[in-house]
Amino acid sequence: MNPQGIKDTISFLEEEIAEKTGKKIKIPVDKKGGEYLFIHNAGEYISWPDHMEAFFILFDAAGINYTISSEPLGYDGVNYGAWYDDVELARIAVNHLKIAHSLGVKKILVGECGHAHKVFCVILDRLLPASSPLAEIKRESCLPLVWEIVKSGKLKLDPSRNDFYFTLHDSCNIVRLMGIVKPQREVLNRIVPQGRIREMNPNGVKNYCCGGGSGFAIMGSLNFPTFRKKVGIKVKLCQIMETFHDVLKEDKIKLVVATCSNCKGTIREMEHTYHLFEKYKITHCGLVDLVVNAMVDIPPFLNFEEML
Repeated sequence: MNPQGIKDTISFLEEEIAEKTGKKIKIPVDKKGGEYLFIHNAGEYISWPDHMEAFFILFDAAGINYTISSEPLGYDGVNYGAWYDDVELARIAVNHLKIAHSLGVKKILVGECGHAHKVFCVILDRLLPASSPLAEIKRESCLPLVWEIVKSGKLKLDPSRNDFYFTLHDSCNIVRLMGIVKPQREVLNRIVPQGRIREMNPNGVKNYCCGGGSGFAIMGSLNFPTFRKKVGIKVKLCQIMETFHDVLKEDKIKLVVATCSNCKGTIREMEHTYHLFEKYKITHCGLVDLVVNAMVDIPPFLNFEEML
């Protein structure tokens, strides 16, 4: 969590959004009675704020009735209890639900974080007694909502602004565990030029792990980083290279779209370890970032040279 508190971070994001888009957006904090409590991986707020800004720009443009919580457990969807302690997992998850209940929201909306998807949308269904009032708070993935926004026609989108080559990494917790396969593909088909999407082989629920699953992406002790770089990510690296094999030499950005913070972290490490951007212009981004980049009423949102 940010020791300065989320409200200071939100002020910074609002200023950055205004600088980038020319629009003054008010990000709702602790607003009561909204449709959604939006919860993401807290690391995105500090380390990759562009991604969080994209969500807030999209929600504002689409008129989504949401809020975020200023409570430390209210805005961070990472629940480490899922890795080491069931009691701790339950304590954190119940606190999330209590915060949502206190704000009077109908649903918790989970951002592009596979781990949070698993905890909120799968494990909690097995943890909560049906008689609990907290069980009435629905928990949903952001991906179907993003697809609803795109197909609603509320946004003016120009696919030509996403003038890149694409492939889609299917994050294990979202796709293989939960079966969310189509929404992200439907969104991509609407916001990128025709003929630019290359499916990995295999894909969907049979796609390979990024190489950093179950928290392996952030293990920094002993020889974990060396093993991850030299062994763990090699299968995904080979799959990505094979997917782009016919355009590797072209001087055009090739994007691996991932909807999970952990996966993006692993792919980011892969890029740096094997100099993928310098050699082949291969890099990555989230799905929502691309939607915002296609919005015609704001300047282009993505600048990969700066982001690297």
